[in-house]
Amino acid sequence: MQMQSVGIMADDEDDYMSDSFLVETKTTTPGLVWGKHNHKKQQEAKHKAINEQHRAKFKPVKEREQENRLKGLGSALSSQNKGFALLEKMGYKQGMGMGKKESGRSEPIPVEIKTGRGGLGRETEIKDQQERRRLQYQQAVKHRAARELEYRQDFMQRMSNKFSDKETEKDLDKSQKACEHLDRLQGVEEPVEPWYWPKPPAEVLEEDEEEEEEEEEEEKEEPGSQIPAAEKLAHLTSYLRRRHRYCIWCGTSFDDNKDFEDNCPGETAEDHR
Repeated sequence: MQMQSVGIMADDEDDYMSDSFLVETKTTTPGLVWGKHNHKKQQEAKHKAINEQHRAKFKPVKEREQENRLKGLGSALSSQNKGFALLEKMGYKQGMGMGKKESGRSEPIPVEIKTGRGGLGRETEIKDQQERRRLQYQQAVKHRAARELEYRQDFMQRMSNKFSDKETEKDLDKSQKACEHLDRLQGVEEPVEPWYWPKPPAEVLEEDEEEEEEEEEEEKEEPGSQIPAAEKLAHLTSYLRRRHRYCIWCGTSFDDNKDFEDNCPGETAEDHR
């Protein structure tokens, strides 16, 4: 009997771990939070409306003056205006242009309101200074762009000249080798000009002889060293064409002048490109 009474009391008491208790807790707690949040929003809206009403009722003097000024400038003149009344007496009507042909102004001259505290002409001076600074800035930007373009063009020209000089040296070396080979085939022992043939390789000398050789080389200049490579190439290719009927860019010898004219594009590297 004692065990049964304990079981009955346990069934009547609330089980705080049951699903029903958890569901009730979940449904009631968010409602309380939402009610507080909604009440806070209502209070903020109420205070905002009161502040707007107070601001509309007690506006600052400058703000009221600005509103009245804009309202007056935005409204058209009426017969209450003395100047407009005089015009109406002379036959003027609303919207007509000034003058006999009614081709003049139909609206009053706009009013420029001075809001700053500077003296007369100060605002104009500031605008002129800003315009001068703007023009100076534009000129500086144009000058910088022109200078960068000049540097870029100069760099491209220097790179082009460098590439052209390398090509000239390469063609000159090829022409010298071809000239020596063709001259020797015809029994020529020495070149017409020292630089017509490639420079002979340096021989192995003793230490004393090498020092003397270096001193002699410093004292005397190499033949043709003062002639530019492009001029050397022009002389040498002309010699090869005239003496051997050979073109270094075609890479072949021709039978006669007619064969030259018919099959060789020209006397320069540009003609063969």
